[in-house]
Amino acid sequence: MHHSKLTLLLLAFLLLASCIPVRPAEQITVISHPDGPLYVGDQISFEVLAPAEIGDKTGSIEVTFDGQELGSAGFAPYGIGGRSQATLWWVWNTRDLKPGSYTLTFIRLPDNLTWTETFLLHPADQVPLPEPEAHWVSTATVCCNLYYITGTTAERDIVTLSQEADKQSAAVSAQMGSSLSERIDIIFMSRVVGHGGFTWSGIYVSYLDDNYIGNDMSILFHHEFVHYYDSALGGNYLPSMLQEGLAVYLTGGHFKPEPLGPRAAALLALGWYIPLTTIANDFYNQQHEISYLEAGALVKYLVETYGWGAFNEFYRTIPAPENQTVSAVMDIALQDHFGVSFADLETAYLVSLQSQPFTEDVRTDLQLTVTFFDTVRRYQEALDPSAYFLTAWLPDGSVMRQRGIVADFLRHPEGWENRLFESLLIRSNRKLFSGDYKSAEGTMRWANWLLNVVTP
Repeated sequence: MHHSKLTLLLLAFLLLASCIPVRPAEQITVISHPDGPLYVGDQISFEVLAPAEIGDKTGSIEVTFDGQELGSAGFAPYGIGGRSQATLWWVWNTRDLKPGSYTLTFIRLPDNLTWTETFLLHPADQVPLPEPEAHWVSTATVCCNLYYITGTTAERDIVTLSQEADKQSAAVSAQMGSSLSERIDIIFMSRVVGHGGFTWSGIYVSYLDDNYIGNDMSILFHHEFVHYYDSALGGNYLPSMLQEGLAVYLTGGHFKPEPLGPRAAALLALGWYIPLTTIANDFYNQQHEISYLEAGALVKYLVETYGWGAFNEFYRTIPAPENQTVSAVMDIALQDHFGVSFADLETAYLVSLQSQPFTEDVRTDLQLTVTFFDTVRRYQEALDPSAYFLTAWLPDGSVMRQRGIVADFLRHPEGWENRLFESLLIRSNRKLFSGDYKSAEGTMRWANWLLNVVTP
C-alpha cells in the first residue's frame, strides 16, 4: 500500500474511532454467520453467548421465525478455548425471503427467557464476488483430496498446492515411519482463520493473497500433516503440549524454519520462560509462540536424549488423566519409561538450554515474532472475532459441500478499520520475515497504538 493511502486510512481511523459501538457486556450476544452483511439466499448460523448468570451448561437456545421453530442447541464448550455457547448451525435458510429487516425470537430454556434480534437481508444480486458463481470442487493427489472454492486463490494455485501437499505428506510419513490407508482431506479457506491451519477430521488451511499471517505453505502443510499422522497413530492420551511440540520439532520450526534450541535459550535470557507444568496443564491459554517453542524444544531434547523409538513409546502410552492434572500423568509416564520425574526432566531441559548459544538476531526475531502474533490476536479479538484461534468459526467442510455453502469460508469483515489493520499486519509480517526488524517493530507499534484506541 502506498504511504499516502495508508496515511489517509490512519486519519480516517482517528476521526471515526469514537463511532465504533460497544455492546454492553451484560447483554446476551448473538453472532450471525457468515460474517459481514447478510444476503437473501444465505444459510445463516448463530452463536449465542451469555454471561454465567444467564446462560449455563444445562440450558439451551431455541430460535423461531414467524412462529416456526428454526432450530435449537444446548450450551456446550466450543472451540480450542472451550467457550460455553449455544451453536445453531445453518438454521435459517433465507432463500425464499425478500430483501429487508427480519426479527427472530430467541428463547433460553428451561426458564423461557425470551428476546428478539433483528437482521437485515440485502438483495441477492449484491452478493460479493466470487460468490454468485462460486461452488466447491476437488482434486485428488497421491496423499490427499483437496477441496476448494472456484474463483479463489486456491483454485488459481491448485497445481502448486497439490505438489506441495504430496511432498510434505511424504516427508512426514518418512519421519514418523507411518503410512495412511486413505487420502487426507484438505479444505482451503479464502479467509484468515486462527493462525492459518487446523486439523480435525481433515486439515483446514487459510489460503489467500492478502494473508496477514503470511503462511509458508510448506511449513503449514508439514505441521498439520504431523498432527494428522500423529492422530492416526493414536495413543492412550496425547497431551496438547507434546502434540504441538512434536509438530514444531518435526517441522523444524513453528511459522518458519528456526533453530529451536537457541531460540528457546533466548526465552531464558528474556525472562519469558513458562514452567513446563503450567504449559502441560493449560497449554492453549499460555502465550502462543512461547508455549509452542518450549514444547518443540522439549520434544527435541527428549528425542536427542532417549532416541526416537523410546520417545514414541513414552508418548503413546501416557495414561489418560483421572481426576489428575496432565503434568501428573506425564510424571508417572516419565518415571515408568525414563526413571525421571517431571521436575527432574525440567531441570535437565533447562541445563541443556542454558548451554545453547544464540545470536542477537535470534533474540530480536523472537521478541518481534511474539509481538507480531500477539498483535494479530488482538486485532482478531477486537475486529474479526470469528478468526480468533481459541473460538474460531470453523464449520464442517463436508456438510458445507453437501449443502452447497461457500459463504462461511469466503466472507470476512471488510470495513475500513479491517483494511487498515490488515495492511499494517501484512507490512509488519513481510518486514519481520525478511529480517528488517526496525521497520517491523515500527509498524507493529503503530498497529498496537491504534488498537488501544478501539479496545478497552
